[in-house]
Amino acid sequence: MMNYNIFHFSLQEIRDLTVSTVAIALIFAWPGRGFHILEDPTFLYRFIISLIIVGSSFIFHELAHRTVARYFGAYSEFRAWFEGLILGLILKILIGFTFVAPGAVYIFKDYLTSEEMGIIALAGPLSNVLMAVIFYILSMFFPPFNLLYFIFYFGMYINLYLAAFNLLPIPPLDGSKVLSWNPLIWAIVSLPLFFWIIF
Repeated sequence: MMNYNIFHFSLQEIRDLTVSTVAIALIFAWPGRGFHILEDPTFLYRFIISLIIVGSSFIFHELAHRTVARYFGAYSEFRAWFEGLILGLILKILIGFTFVAPGAVYIFKDYLTSEEMGIIALAGPLSNVLMAVIFYILSMFFPPFNLLYFIFYFGMYINLYLAAFNLLPIPPLDGSKVLSWNPLIWAIVSLPLFFWIIF
C-alpha cells in the first residue's frame, strides 16, 4: 500500500538517495580531469565538505519535488539513475566536465495537470535557490579565504549550479516541464541563473 506521508521513506529510496549523494559529492570534489586525487592532500577534506553540502542540497531538491507531488495527491519516490551517475564520474575524470544527473522523483497518479507538473518541477530548483541565498548570507559573517567562508561559498555555488542545470529546457530535466507549463515563469527563474553560470 502506498504511503503518502511526506516523512515516509522506503528502504530502496533511502539506498538510492545515499548512493546518489556520495556519487555527486565525488563529482564535485574531483580535482579536474585525471586521477590527481592520488597527489592531492586536500581531496579528502573537499570530499567531506562536498558530501555535507551536496547531501543537504541534493536531498532538499528531491524532497521538494516529492513533497509538492504528495501535496497534489500523487505518490512519489526518488529513484537513482545509476548509469547517469557512472557517466557523470567518467566525464569528470576524462574531460573535467561536471555532469549531474543522479535520478528523479517518480510520480504515480492517474492524472496531473500541466500546472501541477510545472509546479512540482519548479519546486526542486527553487529549493536550491533558497539554499544558495542561505549559504551566501552565512558566508558574509566570515572574511574571505576563511575556511567557513569557503564552505558556505561552495554551498552557494553548488546550489546555483544545480538549479541552473535542472532548469535547462531539455527533457527529462525540470526546465522542460516548467517551460511547457509557463514560459514566462521559466524565463524569470532560469535566465538569471544561466547568466550567472556564463558570466
